[in-house]
Amino acid sequence: MSRRATSVGGFTYVEVLLAVVILAGAVASMGLVLEQSRTIGTDAPRIATADYLLRDGFAWVRMLARSDPTSPGTFGLEAGEVAPDGIDDVDDLDGLIETQVVDRSGEMFGAEWSRKFAVSSVDLTDPRVTVAAGSTALLRVTIAVRLRGIDVAEDYALLWRPQ
Repeated sequence: MSRRATSVGGFTYVEVLLAVVILAGAVASMGLVLEQSRTIGTDAPRIATADYLLRDGFAWVRMLARSDPTSPGTFGLEAGEVAPDGIDDVDDLDGLIETQVVDRSGEMFGAEWSRKFAVSSVDLTDPRVTVAAGSTALLRVTIAVRLRGIDVAEDYALLWRPQ
């Protein structure tokens, strides 16, 4: 009787190596997805709070007069006004940094939150260009919300101010 040659089936070294590389890539991608979802989950409340404080700041801005009724034509805090209690018009907010942020409903936020206001007169044809304070009727109000000194949210609004 003759013996038949039998071959043992299996994967080659190259095939095994390729399978390991593909599997390692899949595992690494899964780890990245899990890390991003964890980061988003922990950052979402902070981002929501920052957005709320930003919108609340703009609500305050919209409640204020566009110019001081007793001193029209002035820019910034007028004589005798002290921030934050003396703020009675939009340009009084320029340079204000709230370190103990309280929203319009009276809710106090932790000391790690702050809000910075900047008000500037801007060019009527190009609101990106800042001009001398009070020289135009168009104001750009910028509010930045910070958490532990790091900007988390920032936005601006353009307001018309009667001259």
